[in-house]
Amino acid sequence: MAVLSFKVGHVYCHGCVEGIRTFIGKMKGVHSVSVKNNDSAVIEYDPAGLEVEEDYFKQIVRENIERLGFRIKEF
Repeated sequence: MAVLSFKVGHVYCHGCVEGIRTFIGKMKGVHSVSVKNNDSAVIEYDPAGLEVEEDYFKQIVRENIERLGFRIKEF
């Protein structure tokens, strides 16, 4: 099991948190997605279960969270 954690901005409400959880949580290999204190995201995933290489998975996560309207502070 691997963990990807990063700071994310503009997460103001429960709906925002659910948007991130829903999108990322549907990806193959992802076991859990949590957003803590509305500014810290933690994704637990199985690298062997991903459909793409791990670096590309991280790029997809980053790009799509930004497309959802959130700003990545630290990745």
